[in-house]
Amino acid sequence: MKKKAKKFFVVFYYSISFKLFVVLLLIIILLYGLYSAIYYKLQNQVYEDTIGLAAYRTSDVAKKSLHRLMLLNERDELYNTIQVMGSEPGIESISIFNKKGVIKFSTKNSEIGHVVNMKAEACYGCHAANEPITSLPIKEKKRIYRTEDGRRIMGLINPIHNAPACSNSNCHAHDPEQTILGVLDVKMSLAELDQARLRTRIIVYTLSFGLILFAMFLLAVVVFLVIYRPIRTLQTGMLKLSVGDLDYRIKMDRKDELGMLANSFNNMARNLKGAYNRMLQVEKMASLGKMAATVAHELNNPLAGIASYAKLLQRRTLKKLQDGEENNHIQKDLSLILSETLRCGNIVRNLLEFAHGESAKFQEIKLKEIIDKALGIVGHHIELAKVEAESHVKIHPEKITCDPDQLLQAFVALLVNAVEAMPQGGQLRINAQNSDNEKDHVLIEISDTGYGIREEFHIKIFEPFFTTKKDKTGIGLGLAVVYGIIQRHKGKIWFESREKSGTTFFIELPVTQHQKK
Repeated sequence: MKKKAKKFFVVFYYSISFKLFVVLLLIIILLYGLYSAIYYKLQNQVYEDTIGLAAYRTSDVAKKSLHRLMLLNERDELYNTIQVMGSEPGIESISIFNKKGVIKFSTKNSEIGHVVNMKAEACYGCHAANEPITSLPIKEKKRIYRTEDGRRIMGLINPIHNAPACSNSNCHAHDPEQTILGVLDVKMSLAELDQARLRTRIIVYTLSFGLILFAMFLLAVVVFLVIYRPIRTLQTGMLKLSVGDLDYRIKMDRKDELGMLANSFNNMARNLKGAYNRMLQVEKMASLGKMAATVAHELNNPLAGIASYAKLLQRRTLKKLQDGEENNHIQKDLSLILSETLRCGNIVRNLLEFAHGESAKFQEIKLKEIIDKALGIVGHHIELAKVEAESHVKIHPEKITCDPDQLLQAFVALLVNAVEAMPQGGQLRINAQNSDNEKDHVLIEISDTGYGIREEFHIKIFEPFFTTKKDKTGIGLGLAVVYGIIQRHKGKIWFESREKSGTTFFIELPVTQHQKK
């Protein structure tokens, strides 16, 4: 079990499915990491903007609250009010300084009287701006910086304008042309925000990691089911085909590219099986042809001698022996010897014809004429067997290039077999039309409604000396000769048959023949 699991993981590790899985996983991690980083940054910006807006509103409320006290120059009350505001949670300090940067009031006593460093990080945002402070947007009035102990502080300045009540006041009148009297600086601690950010980051990263693991699982399942397993099925089919299992078929009910590959594989396997069978048939017929030629040549002369001597003895005995029962027996025996010898001679001639085959004499002729002539030759046989015969020839062009005598011989042999397969009568049909599979080819179908061919005989039907006739009247060379004739015409012959359901022979022939010069 461990070896199988190890082998599976090794195979999967080197497979294209694993490479695709890794690439897709890296893309998911990269995109999700990028999304998380952008989301975290935008969320942090929203938080800071929200807190900044709240801080500005707080400072604006404080400024309006302190306005009356500053107008009346009640410094003690002003200071106490600032202290109360500064003690609120989250507020680091509140201070007021004039245009020169001198801190006049602050919740931190140590800051009062100090001059603010205009180039410090806390002030750089305002003093580096080219626009007057009154026209700066809220986000430009806000600055975030770190203290010496590492804490983040958000400072927000709010200018104190020189209102008419201030410039007209008796207590401390200001020049009416002076627009800004000072600045209210509210500093707020971002510790709670940073803690919330940390919690959010932990939650986001935890969820991201969990989602990535879940995505890995789903991606692995999808890659395994959609890609890896179908490819392994195709690979198994190729291995089966490579070791000669031409009957193996891939069962894959898909309409995508992999399904098309499976269908192509099955078609290829069928074609290879057909080609392999035809190759075996050609090799078998070639071997048997050589053997048949040798046997025929060896038997031809002795048979001719036996026939000649049988005829000679018939003449001699007929002259010398008187008519009587003995003479009749002798004549009968000699006639039997002669007839059997002549039958053997016919067998020998068939063997020679099968072995060598006659050279085809091609010419243009109407296919319908050959078919009609074949039907005419076997017409008496058809009539005696009470078979209904019909033919339909619709081809274009009407003429094909062929050896009409050899083609006629092939048709006659097939028609005779069809009639003999219907001893109780039946229907014989011949149909010829242009082939749908091959351009410039005609397809001829010869079908009967006879007893059919048993399935175990299908592979042997074109073999020499094989016959299905129970009375053994034939020698089994008819279909072998037909096969050779169709091969010489560069055509194809095959059949479909089921026992007790009839047989159909298909012959596909080229319309023209390209002869070698």
